[in-house]
Amino acid sequence: MNDFAIGSDILDIGSRKCDLRRRNQIAPADHPPFLEIPNELPVPPVKNPAEFVRNNFASACGNADAKQDVKFAKGTTTLAFKFNDGIIVSVDSRSTMGAYIASGTVKKVIEINPFLLGTMAGGAADCSFWERNLGTQCRLYELRNGRRISVASAAQLLANTMASYRGYGLSMGTMITGWDETGPQLYYVDDDGTRLKGRYFSVGSGSTYAYGVLDTHYRPDLTVEEAIDLGKRAIYHATHRDAYSGGINNLYHVTADGWKFIHAIDVNDMHYEFQEEKRNTMQE
Repeated sequence: MNDFAIGSDILDIGSRKCDLRRRNQIAPADHPPFLEIPNELPVPPVKNPAEFVRNNFASACGNADAKQDVKFAKGTTTLAFKFNDGIIVSVDSRSTMGAYIASGTVKKVIEINPFLLGTMAGGAADCSFWERNLGTQCRLYELRNGRRISVASAAQLLANTMASYRGYGLSMGTMITGWDETGPQLYYVDDDGTRLKGRYFSVGSGSTYAYGVLDTHYRPDLTVEEAIDLGKRAIYHATHRDAYSGGINNLYHVTADGWKFIHAIDVNDMHYEFQEEKRNTMQE
């Protein structure tokens, strides 16, 4: 009886030797090879990748059912708003699949470049991959033209990419925000290729609660301290009412000098802080 031994192919995973071996493998004639181009998605190893993706990952909004085999259940709260002194981006950090909490420490703000931020809502893999891809496109634009890309153009690049993959099952509702030659800019982009410009947006299962706070307290002339507090409170109230949102509140402030990370606060700590504030107000 032979002793069990770990094969060298297992030990080589992640190494240059493994990459070379995978590139040299010849795929069957009726199966398209996996793409080996950087920043490109591998296609499913089936005869008709497009049909396979549509049947298994078709996207449907709300409670709709596209008869797809894989059904997504998502939950998050992200928001961003412009004011006179810049832009506030505030998000939670809970990753869920329905009632299952996969993680409580997800970084839902993607730092595309020093002047550009993107948020994650929908499929974490879709948002992370395509916004990193957007970062590559923005850097190439800068190298070719000798200047930074505008926020509007960056959002349009992402919207064009999403439009080209419409119907393929991507799940993404993101905000692209930053500061360019025209000042602070904020755009919403989703997996249908929709691109909207606005003063403030909130995306995710807790967005209705966040919008309630923003609609009540938002003003363009907020001070920086008031704007930070508003972003913080909107996320807190969303996580308090929405079971699919929670974890840590990560907050960024974007100015003409670029984005700045402000804080990462556990929403449980915010709960006790605001409850104490509420009790003190009621006693006065």
